[in-house]
Amino acid sequence: MKQFDYDITWIMQAFLGEYPGSREDSDKKFIRAVKSFLAVHKNDHRTQLVIVSDGCEITHKIYHDKFSKYDCIEYAYVSKAKKKMYEKREDGSTFYRSLPRQVGRTIAGGFLHAFMDSDDFLLPNSAKIIKNYWGKMQKANPNETYMWAACSEWYENEAMVKWQANSKGNYVFKDTAEPEKIKGLRSKWVRYAMNEPYVNVLSSTWNIIHRWDCKTRWADMYSNRKKGEPSEDVVYATSIRREGMGIIIKDAIMVRCHYSGIWDY
Repeated sequence: MKQFDYDITWIMQAFLGEYPGSREDSDKKFIRAVKSFLAVHKNDHRTQLVIVSDGCEITHKIYHDKFSKYDCIEYAYVSKAKKKMYEKREDGSTFYRSLPRQVGRTIAGGFLHAFMDSDDFLLPNSAKIIKNYWGKMQKANPNETYMWAACSEWYENEAMVKWQANSKGNYVFKDTAEPEKIKGLRSKWVRYAMNEPYVNVLSSTWNIIHRWDCKTRWADMYSNRKKGEPSEDVVYATSIRREGMGIIIKDAIMVRCHYSGIWDY
């Protein structure tokens, strides 16, 4: 059995420049995201963060100025793609960048690989939640090999409740509690959950957790969402889930701090 330095490695692809739909104050949010990981690491030293700069000199400078001293944080720099995230081609398809995440996987030291965006916010007990669910399932079913996990709950900004009500769409998730404050974040946040967690699984980047030896690879791609084509995280998550059995974690580990056009904190 391979020996691991960490139980969980979070991998963060970072480009802090502007692109279509990008967030404001990206440098400050990047720092906040890394500090949220450090709060997780304080509670569980068997955790690691791998930052991969997507040709971003801002990321490069902040890492070396503020975070290079931490042994639990690894760093890599890759050349920027010619296209920016979410840039469109003449045929209407959109560019999705994800190769840096695959670079992060090659240097990750954890048994489990998880992912976060540079404006995400990890809850401080995230590692404990993942490990408790994984450990209990493996103990209860010692002859099974679980390849992936996904959370059925997470936090959205309170703006999501109003937006969802006004959009009159049919959603597979819903708010489950009153808005609350979360330490380290402005505004108020609402806990959301999948209506049928064993039927529908959220495929956002932050909700992808899997064993180190999964064979699916991140890759840059074009997708036409208006034609119903999936984004890069959905493609990756769907492929991962075909590799074997999974675990549904009925708890929240992440706060989504930016939803283009709806909120940005």
